[in-house]
Amino acid sequence: MAMTYRFAASPEACSEILDWFRALAAPPAVTLTDWGAALHFKDFGEIKYRSDGSIDDDASPLATVLLSKVRRDVIWTIGEVRFLTTPLRRLYPGLHRISTQFAKWIEGFDCVFANDAKRGFIDGFDYYLEGSLRNYLEPIWALPSGFEALQNERYFVSVQDNEFKVDTLCRSLRLRGVECSAT
Repeated sequence: MAMTYRFAASPEACSEILDWFRALAAPPAVTLTDWGAALHFKDFGEIKYRSDGSIDDDASPLATVLLSKVRRDVIWTIGEVRFLTTPLRRLYPGLHRISTQFAKWIEGFDCVFANDAKRGFIDGFDYYLEGSLRNYLEPIWALPSGFEALQNERYFVSVQDNEFKVDTLCRSLRLRGVECSAT
């Protein structure tokens, strides 16, 4: 099963996530992209490809990091770290250990949203988590910059929310006295 960890952070502070991976005893090769970074854990094996030439992220020792972005000046996206290999524990036990270590590290921050009754979370911040974020089962952890942003009433959406959803949110925010930019 793929593992996804969500976090609130300012776009400028997202390097904390990449720094965590770079500090590992055997750090991954980091390829920066327009959406974040692809992490290849070379010590666990080579990248596998599908018959069409695309990367088989279900079978490769990879993780992806979707970094927070600014949308419409007043909205930030929630960042995500994804370990997509399935089944991770069986195919890459070492990468599974890294995923578990990352989970322990990220869980050291404040949980600002959880879609289950078991997790303790800080009540009130879910007001600023909009769009499809409320539909996810995974909790959202706030790095210090994300926690500060929530305290200062910054709104967050999923990185996967399309322009229609963001447009709808901006109309709603206008009623709250918050103006979004046109693009």
